[in-house]
Parts: sequence; C-alpha cells; structure tokens
Amino acid sequence: MRRGLMLAGLLGWLVQTGFAQVTFVKGRLIDFEKSPSLIHVKEVTYPGLQLADWRSEILVDETGDFSWEVGELKSTTLFELVAPPWSWMVMIRPDEQAELHLAPGRRIPQRLLGSPGISTWLGMHPTASLDSLMRSLSRANDLRAESLVLRAAGVGLQGRDSLTEVLDSVNVAFERQWQTSMEQTAGTVERDILWQMKLIAARNAGRPQLHMDSLWNESPFASASRPWEELLKSPGGFGSWQVVFGNWWQGDEVDWSKINDAIFLADRDSLAASMGSRWENASVSMLAAAWLDKALLAPDAYTKLVWETIPFPRPFFEAYEALMADRQKGRSGAWVGDIPWTLPNGELGSIKEQCRQPWTVMLLVKNGSATARREREMFNQIAESMNRRDVCWVVLSLDVDEDEWRETLSGRRTLDETLGWVGNSPRVMEQLGAVVIPQIIVLDEEGKLSGRDMPLPSLGLEARLLKFLPKD
Repeated sequence: MRRGLMLAGLLGWLVQTGFAQVTFVKGRLIDFEKSPSLIHVKEVTYPGLQLADWRSEILVDETGDFSWEVGELKSTTLFELVAPPWSWMVMIRPDEQAELHLAPGRRIPQRLLGSPGISTWLGMHPTASLDSLMRSLSRANDLRAESLVLRAAGVGLQGRDSLTEVLDSVNVAFERQWQTSMEQTAGTVERDILWQMKLIAARNAGRPQLHMDSLWNESPFASASRPWEELLKSPGGFGSWQVVFGNWWQGDEVDWSKINDAIFLADRDSLAASMGSRWENASVSMLAAAWLDKALLAPDAYTKLVWETIPFPRPFFEAYEALMADRQKGRSGAWVGDIPWTLPNGELGSIKEQCRQPWTVMLLVKNGSATARREREMFNQIAESMNRRDVCWVVLSLDVDEDEWRETLSGRRTLDETLGWVGNSPRVMEQLGAVVIPQIIVLDEEGKLSGRDMPLPSLGLEARLLKFLPKD
C-alpha cells in the first residue's frame, strides 16, 4: 500500500515537472570526400530570431557513422548541426526513431560558415511532409512570378488564363495537402510550422489584411492557452506572427514624432497609439512582439530607446537581450576571451599564454589556400618591418585535421613565427568574426575585436596599422 502511494506520488511529480527521457539519434555522413570527425551542435533557442546556443559536439567514426546523445527533450526541438563550411537545420523528436543522413550542399561554399547542407531521414519523420508542402509553396510562387512576367510582357488573355488555372489547381492541392498533414500530425511544434506555411501561402497569394487577421485568429497562436514564452521559442510561433503583423513600421499611420514623445514619457499607451490604429487596443504582448520584430529587422535609435524605457513582459525582454548579445559576436568591440590552440610542438596553449603584448594581430590561414600562403609571407615581412614590441603577430590555422595542420607547419620559415591551430572550429570562427580565408583579425589591450575590415597584407595592412595602432 505504502509502496503504491509512493509510486503514484512519483508519477505525479514526473508529470508535473515535465519529465523527459534522454534522446539518442543515429546518423551518418554521406558523400563527403573526407568525413569530418566532429559535428558541432547548436540548440535553436529562438527560431524566429535565429538564435541558438552551443551544445556538446557529436563524435563521428572513421566510416562516417555517429550516435548523438541529444539529451532530455520535452517536445520536438530544432537544432543546427555544423561541420564547416556546411550546416544543417534538423528537428529532433523525443525518442527519435528515424536515422539522420547528412550530406554536403550542391553549391560551392563561399564562406567559412553557414553553407546549407542536405539532410535526409530514413524512417518516418515529419520533415518529409513539411518538405513536400514547402515544394508546393515554391511551385505556387514560381507560377505567380511567371504570371506577372507574362502580364508585364503583354501576353494575351488566353495564356494568362491558362496559367491562372494551373495556379488555382496548385493552391487547391496545397490546401488539401496541408489539411492531411494537420490531421496526421499530433506534435505542437510540427503543427505550428504547418500554420506558418498556411499563413505564408495566404500572404503570397495576396490575401487582404482582414483575411490574414482571420487566419491568425483561427490559428493556435491566438489562443489564450499559448503563452508568449512558448511562442517565442517555437519554430513557427514568432515567425507566424511576423507573417501577419510584421513590417508595421512601414505603415503610413506611424507617427515617429509621437513615438519620440512616448519614449520620453515612458508611456506605453501613447507608444501604441503613435504606431497606428491597428495597435491602439493591442495587448502589451502584441506591442512587445512588434518592437522585437523591429529590433530584428530594422534596428535604430528609436528601437533601442523603446527597449530601454518601455516596460515589456520578461519573456520578450529576455529574447531582446539574447538578440543584442548575439549581434555583438564577431563584431568590433566584442570581447573574444581566451582561445585555446595547439602549438607547433603539439602541446596545448592559448592566446593569453603566448601573447603577452597588449595588441594581437592575427592572420587566419588554411592549408590548400594559395592566397593564404602568399599573404602569410607578406604578413611575416610586415611583422619584421614594423618591429612593434606591443604587438603579438599570430598566424592562426583553421585546418580541418592534423594532416592539414602539418602542411601548414611545414611552411614555417622561422621559429620566431607565432603559430597556433584551433581546428575547423565554428565557435572560434564565431568569436573572431571569421568569414573567409585569409583574413586579418585585430585584438586590442582588453582582448576585444578592434578595427573593421582590416586589409590583407598585400592590400595595405601595414599602412592601416601605422594609423590604427597607438604611437610606439
């Protein structure tokens, strides 16, 4: 009897605390010339704001297989997987059963980070239905664009009517497919994404604002049972709001003079009234969403002042703070902190250990880049020519593996060259604002990124540094 009561109490506690079991995902890297040994993981915390936090890496074996311990999930969660230059956005369900395959993208990457790769699932996964709907959306958009081109070109009515019939057929097919997906989907996150697609389809079809508002009221987002803290963190939640209410600051009714007065008075009601009639009776959460949207897409002095003076609910303020913090990464003035690296002798070190000088000037290189090799020679010449005692000159290698790192080491002309290897780490790239190879990065006395768009050695680095650095 007593044991039964204890078990019932435990089950009740698990339900109340939202118990979730540890999720494991099996996967494989395919079609890689050389399979990465690590996949870096970001958990997307605010999908609509494109914000994510780093998590533990995934180890990949020599055959390209991996077993990923995702952790405890209470619901379907969005992750970004990164193996520079490729990245994949994937949805993981609690107790995921499908197997994940990751492949490089079809286009040649132009940047160190963010080139979209191709992800596929073996087994049942909601991605299949969502991808199919997305293709239907793209097909409808292509037809609309074709219709506009024909109209502009003065093509006869018969051709335009025929295309309109095809477009109508695609729209009907999308609606039918959407309804089937909704009936087959039980997950809240998946249904949120489906609703976002429906709203996007309506907007692309040129539906009037009254129709869009009606759809919003039909959606689960307008329900009083859906707290905004949940909507901000749901893929499809805040994004759906943006489809219906976004870009409000471009409206004719917006009175910036009155907005300025409302900021000065810290008056939220006056702020709403000055944004246009649509916002006069809006809830404080809708108002906060409006200014979060502006902070994301069109930040300016007004936006900053609004967030500093107008009291908004904490979930919105936390999202805004996260957005501002993310914006500082890799930008001038951002504190980089200590960066661990491997030294030429194989030992582990860091920037702070190797660079005692106040200023650090780094050249980012990778083996296989002829441009980086040439710039490295000139970089070392500039370091010798300037002979600054207050500058640590660093050649920082972003080589993918140890074999590539050894090749970079073989190009070392003198032991005086400070050389470090951080690997193909997206975290370091993000910290430094690394975009391409080769690239110059400057850190000031406080370890902050300093100077913008520093030229390469062959393009005037020495002249820029002579003006930029303190007088020696």
